[in-house]
Amino acid sequence: MKIFKWVLFILSSIICIISLVVVYLMYSNLSFIDYPYVISAVVSGIVVILAYRFKVT
Repeated sequence: MKIFKWVLFILSSIICIISLVVVYLMYSNLSFIDYPYVISAVVSGIVVILAYRFKVT
């Protein structure tokens, strides 16, 4: 369970960072925000916070 927690944390962190980079690049180059990437970043960020705060006994 401990390994699953860290795998979930790392994968969600990577997805969150990639989504935020895509949003930044699209906004800076096209002045357009693609909302599915924003939603993906927010959901991944929430999963990251929950996975980090989850206590494995």
